[in-house]
Amino acid sequence: MTQETTPAAEGSNSSAASGILQNFSAELAGIVERAAPSIVRVDDGSRLTATGILWTADGIVATTSHGVERDEDITVELSDGRTLPAMLIGRDPDMDVALLRVDTTGLPAAVLASVEGGVPAGRIGELVVALARPGRTGLQASLGIISGRLESQSGGQPESVLQTDATLYPGFSGGALIDMQGRVVGMTNLLFGRGKGIALSTAIVQNAANALLAHGRVRRGYLGIVTQAVTLPAGMVQASTLTQESGLLIMQVGAGSPAEQGGLMLGDTLLAVGEQTVQNVDDLRQGLRSHGASQAVALKLLRGGELRLLNVTLGVEN
Repeated sequence: MTQETTPAAEGSNSSAASGILQNFSAELAGIVERAAPSIVRVDDGSRLTATGILWTADGIVATTSHGVERDEDITVELSDGRTLPAMLIGRDPDMDVALLRVDTTGLPAAVLASVEGGVPAGRIGELVVALARPGRTGLQASLGIISGRLESQSGGQPESVLQTDATLYPGFSGGALIDMQGRVVGMTNLLFGRGKGIALSTAIVQNAANALLAHGRVRRGYLGIVTQAVTLPAGMVQASTLTQESGLLIMQVGAGSPAEQGGLMLGDTLLAVGEQTVQNVDDLRQGLRSHGASQAVALKLLRGGELRLLNVTLGVEN
């Protein structure tokens, strides 16, 4: 028997679908309204303006380093229209994070997504909203999902870089990527993503904020070497357990550096830093970021055609 849908039934289905969309739309607008007070505009008097996030209620503002070109004459415009002078606490150019302070308390700080089960919040496929205050246009929002995430570590703590298909318009850098609970899961950054929708997880920003508050900069470990990417001999790769085809040839070892003290030599080819395989400079930086300054790290290298392991204690980056 064929069951036909009557016009009345079709109308009922259409109304139900419309009701679901209306409820979702209203809930989404409510989430944005609740999170909006923690989103601010940052102005350093240059040609650029950036968005910032009220990280704490006592006046700490997180934003991007590239969005704050100057160290002085910085102002922060709050959602209620007040414009307050801000002091630069410090910046981390490597992760493109800057921290500001305004001399006011009781501010509507953002609700930060917590680390759950050792992994920062924000799963692939989750709906998110990018919030920003670019220029004088006021609050803007863009809806999307978390389309990818790159896991990493810093000082042994889990971090992640999130990718989103939410459109990030000019001025969105330093803004918040919020989940459907209104929690900040990341800080958006157009420059870091080279035009793609990228957000640094709250864990990355929080780690940078802690270091900037304590030291005015992020103290990372360093080796003290100059390197050049090289292709490994094919025969050696086939004859060994290596799964990589390139490494970093050490061209210079700084006098008195951790590399020299740890036994690294000119002509060595660096293959791995801890668990991080090293095939280019970005790999080396990521490997060093995953270890704190003054920590011992195992280096895998090629010397005279033989694989070797060296334990080197990292220095403190100036």
